[in-house]
Formats: sequence, structure tokens, C-alpha cells
Amino acid sequence: MFGSGTDPRWEPVAGRLPAGEFEIGKDGAGLLVVGFDGTDPSRNALAYAAGLARRDNAGLLIAFVESLNSAALWFFAGSPIIPDSAADLTEDLWDELRGAGVPWRFVSVRGDTARELETLASAYMADTIVVGRARSRWRGSVAAGLAKRARRTVLIVP
Repeated sequence: MFGSGTDPRWEPVAGRLPAGEFEIGKDGAGLLVVGFDGTDPSRNALAYAAGLARRDNAGLLIAFVESLNSAALWFFAGSPIIPDSAADLTEDLWDELRGAGVPWRFVSVRGDTARELETLASAYMADTIVVGRARSRWRGSVAAGLAKRARRTVLIVP
């Protein structure tokens, strides 16, 4: 799903470097991965990332990670049924990013949040992962997990 009126063929690193080369440590970001689940901390992270992306002429890859051990996961005839949480968040994203002037893409994945955000950042060759500061009773802090294991810059927004 794409937003901000961008070309649906938008590729996060297209046009940034010749022949798809990847550079770490260049001036400014090219792509930011943002963890977004609709909570206030994730909205703060999204707002901060959108401003940073606008200033750096970068793109956003906004990720919703559905935890496989969440209470929202139900099983029917042996198959997991995930509610339309990601679909509900898409409408929120359109509202949040209206007028931001940055290209963005929304993806929904399942698994451990910190691990999945790092995997997405690696796959899309993102410069930075941006998350809000929040703590779950069962899973701990995603931000702390990323800070310990990430191989790129992690911005933790209060």
C-alpha cells in the first residue's frame, strides 16, 4: 500500500545511488523504517520520522508487526486468523501523513517486533529504524531490543 500520492512503483532506494549501490554513513537518510501500531508512542515516532524524511528528501517504510503471541490471534480449524488491524491502520496513516510531502509505503508482517523491523531495514537497505518508546508487560521494550541488536542507527522517540 502506498501513500502521499506517490508513484505506486516507488522503490525506496531508486534514484539514490547508481546501479542500486548502498552506502552507510552518507549525508542524510535515504530510507527510514518506522514501527507503527497506532499507539501514541508510535504516532510520535511517525511524526518525527516524517519530518526527518522531508528534510533529508528520504522515503518512509512504515511497518506494522503483528506479534504471533498476541491476544488478537485466534485459530480456526488450525489456521491463524488475524484481525484487520493493518487495514485499520492504513486509514490512520493517510490522515497522519496528509500534507507531509514524503513518499511512503506501508507493510504488515508477523513475528517478533524488533527482529522484524531489523529484517525489513536490512532487506530495504534502510539507514535508520525509528520507534516510539513503549514497554509491553509480556515482550519488554522493542526500542531496547533494537538498541542491543540493530546493525544500523535506531532512533527512539519519547
